[in-house]
Amino acid sequence: MQGKLFWTLNTKEAEWYKNPRKGWEEIIERFPDALSDIEEASKCIALSRYAAAIFHSVQVVEVGLIGLGKLIGVTDPLSGWTATTNHLHSIIKKGHEARTLFERQHCAFPEQMHGTVEGLKNAWRNKISHAHGKLTLLSSDFSPEIAEEILFATRAFMRRLATDAPVASAA
Repeated sequence: MQGKLFWTLNTKEAEWYKNPRKGWEEIIERFPDALSDIEEASKCIALSRYAAAIFHSVQVVEVGLIGLGKLIGVTDPLSGWTATTNHLHSIIKKGHEARTLFERQHCAFPEQMHGTVEGLKNAWRNKISHAHGKLTLLSSDFSPEIAEEILFATRAFMRRLATDAPVASAA
């Protein structure tokens, strides 16, 4: 009980830890529910907790997908990765005339998002189990470079949603 521990962070790690919201401002503004996971992902990278950083990155993307699902009219009560991906797929499969006015007005966005979401799902999301409604990493073997790349890709995807997704309701 008397032991003392001391951690030291290099300059890059200290920046991740002290400024976890840096570069995420517009994303946090549009998706405030992602704030906690954004901060945790950055701090986990700073503390060499790479599997945890990836877990939080996936959670951030899920917040974005829930928001995207609301925008495009997902009605599944378990919105998120699967429901939004499936709905995007159904939108792009429809002929132009079968699409809603909203879908016709913004036809490029769902098509672009579908490709991106499928890639993210296959690359990251499928490494995670949804057992009993709780996300669990199926592997904990992630390098610092992979964790950082996933966090950067998460931020890029979320920035695209925050800045380019239409604001109008699909309803």
